[in-house]
Amino acid sequence: MAMWHLMFKKPAFTKGQAKHIVYTLQDAGTFGGFPLKKVGIVRDTEDLLYIDLSFTQPIGLTQALFEEMVKYLMVLSGRLETAPLSVYFAIMQKTFDELDITYQRYPDNSLDIVFWQGSPIVAPPEDKEELRFRDDE
Repeated sequence: MAMWHLMFKKPAFTKGQAKHIVYTLQDAGTFGGFPLKKVGIVRDTEDLLYIDLSFTQPIGLTQALFEEMVKYLMVLSGRLETAPLSVYFAIMQKTFDELDITYQRYPDNSLDIVFWQGSPIVAPPEDKEELRFRDDE
């Protein structure tokens, strides 16, 4: 079983975005093609939102697949999972450094993953079809 501890820096991320990640993964029942065990918001402090994500991982992840799975969480935070592919790939092609994502792997194979800045592109929650760039807020 894989256990990822996700941390989202405020105010770059909102509780609504965290809930969207949780609900979308719960509805899918999988993450990266692996069966989802549990996902939920476990803590909300002044500085960070915490989500714990656990899933069955019968095989190891390559670094490339790991990075795609993490970037997909950024896509979900921006509510872009149904956006046109060009928008989706505008985020997926960026590096962890460009997206300001850091992680720490522990001996028990659990991970802390920190998202320091919000998605560079977001869809307004009231109308997912109209995308806007974060700089235009």
